[in-house]
Amino acid sequence: MVNTLAIARKLSAAGVEQAQAEAHAEAIANAVEKQHGETATKDFVEVKISAVEVKISAVEAKISTVEAKISALEVRLVRWVVGTAFTVAGLLFAALRFIP
Repeated sequence: MVNTLAIARKLSAAGVEQAQAEAHAEAIANAVEKQHGETATKDFVEVKISAVEVKISAVEAKISTVEAKISALEVRLVRWVVGTAFTVAGLLFAALRFIP
């Protein structure tokens, strides 16, 4: 907190009129308090970093789930392609046996 009385006294001692000194001291105090309110503290930053880390962990978990689903789909696709290839080969073989 800014000591406006001390600022006003120093300004008065330097030759500034009392009313102006008080106004300047009040303006300085308001500016400092506004700046302090906009300044992030270490604790604030650490809390925000922790929140971001939690969100990153959640996203990583979802990515792992999606990767597992993709792997399962790859296996199903390979089975389908191999099964289709055997079916086509069997149909071709059967068709060739009946062609004189």
